[in-house]
Amino acid sequence: MAQLILLIIPLALLVFWLWMFWDMSNNTSIPSNSAALSWPPSSKFEWMLALIFLNVVGAVFYYFYEYRNRY
Repeated sequence: MAQLILLIIPLALLVFWLWMFWDMSNNTSIPSNSAALSWPPSSKFEWMLALIFLNVVGAVFYYFYEYRNRY
């Protein structure tokens, strides 16, 4: 049972990360690039860096800053 839980948790985090990355790449309200890096990210390039370097934490930031406010 513990092995199943240890498998489900990382899988759920990976699915969430992929969902946010896919949404970010298809989000037309975010510009492709900006003049300077800022926080919170304001362009797709900055969000891509956050999602790659911060992994799931970056996906959570994207969820709260962009995804949740869009719908």
